[in-house]
Amino acid sequence: MKVSVIVPLFNKGEFIEATLASMLPQVQENMELIVVDDASSDDGVQRVLAIDHPRIRVVRHEHNKGPAAAANTGMNEAQGEYLVRLDADDLAVPDRVAKQVAFMDAHPEVGASGGALQLFGTQDAVWRFPADDEACKAGLLFQVPLSQGASILRRSVLEEHGLRYDDHWPRIGEDWLFWTRMAPHTRFANLQDVLIQYRRGDQNISHGRDKAADYRVVLEQVLGLLEVPYTEEELDAHLIGLKVFRDKVASKDIKALRAWYDALLRWNAEHGRFDQDAFKERVARMWSSLFHFLP
Repeated sequence: MKVSVIVPLFNKGEFIEATLASMLPQVQENMELIVVDDASSDDGVQRVLAIDHPRIRVVRHEHNKGPAAAANTGMNEAQGEYLVRLDADDLAVPDRVAKQVAFMDAHPEVGASGGALQLFGTQDAVWRFPADDEACKAGLLFQVPLSQGASILRRSVLEEHGLRYDDHWPRIGEDWLFWTRMAPHTRFANLQDVLIQYRRGDQNISHGRDKAADYRVVLEQVLGLLEVPYTEEELDAHLIGLKVFRDKVASKDIKALRAWYDALLRWNAEHGRFDQDAFKERVARMWSSLFHFLP
């Protein structure tokens, strides 16, 4: 089988029919579409079953386990050479799968790739991610290197290295942790073409939650996976660099951030975790962008 499309579903019943309608015309005979229902309390899974498409397979959790566990279920069930992810409230562009499969076939060294997102209902708001592996990985301390919902993964890489999500990972930011885990084992890339229409909502880290607390929990684990030494004060500084803070930023906070960025550059020069030129460029962009954000 060439492609397994994985769609985790949890209480997205109002969107799931449109989501599947955007993908099903792309599902050929050598493909499958797996919907993993994470014990939804709405009618989403009934809407999926009513579609009655021969390529759709529904896998149901008896109890809600969270997005990391749902992703693992999809990976474990998938039979395709490639795994394509799609969030249950987004829309795939008509040629998404064909473009991504062609890219992966042409670049066997790439284990995971993604593409650009167009914010739902807008024409101009497009989020793009770094195109090449060095730039993707140089940004791991600051953001996800590719969009989970626009990603395609090479299953052989996952199986060779035993790559899965941890079921206990936070319900927010599990994609950042997974890419960080995967990064040492393969190369990343991103097409600059729009692959999905992305719906901003309660799946986002900042929606109806304590954004600083969410980021702190995830960032602690990202730093741990990358084996970056840090203090609590340096973690506070890093969050300011991500533009995540509760209180007014003082001059001492800016000085602490500069010192932390310099420490990161020294750490990477010593340990070679990222391409140093790409990492320097990314740190410089993070530093300069902060001053466009602060009042």
